[in-house]
Amino acid sequence: MTTTSIPPMPSEPPTAGLPDTTVYTPTPIGGADPAVPSLDEAAERFWAPAGRLLNDWWLKSGPEQVSTIASQVTQQVHTLLTETETQRAAREQIAYEDLVASQRAMRDAQFAALGETAEQRTERHRVEKVLAAGQRPYRDDLVHFVDMLGDRINETPDERAARKATELAIDKKRRRAAEDQRLAAAGETPELRSKRHRAQAVADKREAKQRSRQAARKAARATGPSDKVRRFRRWMLLTAISAYLGHACYLVQTAALGGPYVGLLLALFGFALDLKVRGHGLRVTEVRGFGPLLLLIIMRIPVASGLLVAVGADRLLAALPI
Repeated sequence: MTTTSIPPMPSEPPTAGLPDTTVYTPTPIGGADPAVPSLDEAAERFWAPAGRLLNDWWLKSGPEQVSTIASQVTQQVHTLLTETETQRAAREQIAYEDLVASQRAMRDAQFAALGETAEQRTERHRVEKVLAAGQRPYRDDLVHFVDMLGDRINETPDERAARKATELAIDKKRRRAAEDQRLAAAGETPELRSKRHRAQAVADKREAKQRSRQAARKAARATGPSDKVRRFRRWMLLTAISAYLGHACYLVQTAALGGPYVGLLLALFGFALDLKVRGHGLRVTEVRGFGPLLLLIIMRIPVASGLLVAVGADRLLAALPI
């Protein structure tokens, strides 16, 4: 059995020989705490610079600016209440011409700094004149605000729709003119620009046709229930003809081997094809003419056959003596 020897106790403490590190905490003379400013004094010190600035502004030009603003407001209110219609039209025409001249001078200076030539400036002025025909620039005076508010309150829904359509057409012209300038600066040739304009004209015709179809559908929804019943009967008749043709070409029998889910998938595929053929906007009941009706019936064979299988009516069609 082994024993562990215990070392003897040290004769001096571990901190012997180290320098004295007594912490000294300074205290004010007299032993009192330093004075803390009150909340009012701190706020006064914080707002003193702003107060001096406001005081200097008021002493230099404060009363003159306040009186100028008050006189302008008084003059506008007096003009609004006392001027006649002829005086208002003349004043607005002068203000309009001054504003147009200042805006054109500012644009000319900006484009001249970018290196615009005299020929380019003449062409830009011509395009701006065409696009700005019948348009008024933005104004922020009180008379214009009252006139605009009166126009918006008194306009009918048809007038509002016409105004919105005009604003959209003008905005499209502005955007396309800006696009022409940007592409011309990027190096677009006249042939490429003419080709792009033809594509835009085709897209505009397609958009106008779709918009007319939407308007026709909206008008059709507002009609009485008799027209809705007539449209439903026509849809049912065309769908039944398509389903019979699908049964005659054994599409219904083939889809019925897979069950209702296969019929549902076939109906979804046929519905997507039907929407693509109708341009995603033309109703089935809006198709007129022998040729378009025949094409519609043929294109709707998949969706009609799929619906027939999905609802389980394929056996009923097979049992009919046809």
